[in-house]
Amino acid sequence: MIRYILRRLLLLIPVLILVSFMVFTLMDLAPGDIMSGWDLEGLTVEEIADLRAEAGLDDPLIVRYGRYMLRLVQGDLGVGDHTGISVWYNYITRLPNTLILAGATVLIGVSISIPLGIFAARRAGKALDTATTAFTMIGMSMPGFWLGILMMLLFAYILGWLPSGGFNHGWRSVILPATVASSMLLAACTRQTRSSMLEVLKADYLRTARAKGVPEKVVVRKHALGNALIPIVTTIGVSIAIAVSGTAVIEQVFAWPGVGRLIVEAVAQRDVTTTTGAVILTTILYVFILLLVDLAYAFIDPRIRAQYSSSKKAKAAAVVPELQNTAVLVDMPSSYDNTETEDVPVEDHFEARDEIPAIQAEAVPAEAFVSFATVTDDDVQKEPVAVENGESVTQKHRKRSKGGEVIHHLRRNPSAMAGMIILAIMVALFIVAQFIPFDAMAADNVPYRFSPPSLRFPFGTDHMGRNLFTRVIYATRFSLPIGLGATSLAAFVGVFLGSLAAYYEGTVVDEVLMRFSDSLASIPGILLGMVIITTLGRSMPNLIIAIGVSAIPVFIRIARASVLSLKGSEFVEAAKAIGLSNFRILFTQVLPNGLAPIIITFTASLGTAILISAGLSFLGFGIPVPYPEWGSLVSAGRAVVRHAWWVTTFPGLFIMLTVMAFNLLGDGLRDAFDPKLKK
Repeated sequence: MIRYILRRLLLLIPVLILVSFMVFTLMDLAPGDIMSGWDLEGLTVEEIADLRAEAGLDDPLIVRYGRYMLRLVQGDLGVGDHTGISVWYNYITRLPNTLILAGATVLIGVSISIPLGIFAARRAGKALDTATTAFTMIGMSMPGFWLGILMMLLFAYILGWLPSGGFNHGWRSVILPATVASSMLLAACTRQTRSSMLEVLKADYLRTARAKGVPEKVVVRKHALGNALIPIVTTIGVSIAIAVSGTAVIEQVFAWPGVGRLIVEAVAQRDVTTTTGAVILTTILYVFILLLVDLAYAFIDPRIRAQYSSSKKAKAAAVVPELQNTAVLVDMPSSYDNTETEDVPVEDHFEARDEIPAIQAEAVPAEAFVSFATVTDDDVQKEPVAVENGESVTQKHRKRSKGGEVIHHLRRNPSAMAGMIILAIMVALFIVAQFIPFDAMAADNVPYRFSPPSLRFPFGTDHMGRNLFTRVIYATRFSLPIGLGATSLAAFVGVFLGSLAAYYEGTVVDEVLMRFSDSLASIPGILLGMVIITTLGRSMPNLIIAIGVSAIPVFIRIARASVLSLKGSEFVEAAKAIGLSNFRILFTQVLPNGLAPIIITFTASLGTAILISAGLSFLGFGIPVPYPEWGSLVSAGRAVVRHAWWVTTFPGLFIMLTVMAFNLLGDGLRDAFDPKLKK
């Protein structure tokens, strides 16, 4: 295990170099420099040139970066370009506030999500399970900044129970931001707990435990949950890493003095030194927490712990981990008739860790089974294709292609159909928005300012009397293309790089590409987006690039895993035998057969891209004024939420519905592509 830890820590070095170089370069290329905020009035051109030379701004970029890294390896993060305060001091004084918020977030999320997920899994298919699923879907689709404003309106302004922001009221100040920040963790962890528990609740070893009289609570808590913890811990670990690295949007909404807000302020001020140093420290913290999560696996699963052991111990324990927490059941075919064969005494239930009795093969008459010998892979449908009296049952059913089979299952999935209906409505509104003239959308009508929703103004009006309904519809011209464009960019680049990494597994190509992926993944998407937007400028194409770049690691990972599962297949060996090039084999043979997980990831990433786009617009890094975007509309209504709730409510509702539609469609595609879930 020590060697594994040392290897992970050594791999952190190239990641930090890449992260620091990317952030330093992007911030340095942004318009303006540290002298932009200086008072240079009254200075001559020669004096200004001397100041630039003294600050080192005349040196090439690579020289300035090398000088920064030389100070960094000596433990000097420098001082802020505008504040003059040590970056380390500024960061370390903000970090405890972020840790308090992260701890409260995880405590709320985990204490509710795991029991709720178990509760839903034990009642799968019932009304309570459906309600829980709907709750998690809403939680994953609701933008945090919008939820924060709504909760602030209710609990701070209307009820007066909690403070609206800051950190001046003790533990009461933590409740609102922690609750809002935990909404995504709560939804994701509940969803993952339910999914993992469904996989194990009907396992054979649980039937064995029940047959031995073990109480149901013990069966669920000890045996089922214990074997479902790995994916749950992964979800929790990633959420902790994101929370500790600074939830910039939540901290901005509640004026929370944390790390995320520090980086937002530094990026807005073009403070290269503070931004680079804060992102480097955040990356170290992020990677370190993920390392702790990986090590936690060894304490949860003995099979993983065996991999960290010495070779001698690993060989001795090679069989045991495979049998722990596992039971063997003898399942007879449903068509088997005990009266036609002689009885063979077999233990129906036993625990693997106790004793494994020898089970002899039993003679079963051939006519007791349905023959599948003449069925090919192309004939397999949703139900098994049987052959009776030499006549294939497929003659009674219409065969479907793979695409037709997916569409068939989507049509039978109510959630997926609901998602497609919402998306169809949004696309229709996007088309309508193309015919709305800008002047009609932006025209002032001051006498009707802050008019509540009515027949004339369905969504009310804003502070300038503008019709919010028209502005929200007009915003679909930006939000939908940004989500689709950013995800398409990430998918194109990520799938290409991930496929190359998988095909050349274990080579320098694989190592370089995966370190590049790790570097991008270690920077929270919204922070990387802010840095890129600061460099390129605020526009829709630049927003697409900023969001797309941050999503590339997701597609690299999923494409690499998909290609790795297929590269050893027989059809790949056949393609090599006939002389096809590696490039052609990869992109015409392997990749088309591994598109299912990529398609599912693409659909789910569309919603995430829209959320990040709205978050950047909320922070002031999105579509420039006066053009409306859902996130900027929510931000504009934040200051007047106490007496004009509709200004922020309807744009946020559109964000939630659109993201929910993509999530529902993604779930439907996952079910349609997964043969276990299609049953």
